[in-house]
Amino acid sequence: MKAFMYDQHYGYLLAEIEVADANNLPPYTTTVAPNPTKSYQKFNGTEWVGGMDDATFQQQVAASIAQQQANIKPSESAQAMNALGLRVAQLTIENNQLKESINTLGLQVAKAIATNNKENGGN
Repeated sequence: MKAFMYDQHYGYLLAEIEVADANNLPPYTTTVAPNPTKSYQKFNGTEWVGGMDDATFQQQVAASIAQQQANIKPSESAQAMNALGLRVAQLTIENNQLKESINTLGLQVAKAIATNNKENGGN
């Protein structure tokens, strides 16, 4: 025989189970069947109440998800930290490029000095 388990605090349907004896049900279980065309019904101890058809339920779920996603926005401080991090990355790249330029220039100066010393007899 089919039985229906429900949440002990709110009464919402949890599962459909098979039982051998309708007179020996587990706690928070009933043999009263919920309306199969509705979702989110509550068992009030006597009957299943409330609920909504599946299309309405799916629309409400989709609307709730869309609202939650619209509310997800980084805080101003998080946005500022992100901008600062990007600027630090840019400055690091520029710094490395300048170091390479200075090294190249230093090698050129050293080569010019060496060439000049050879031409002037080491003086």
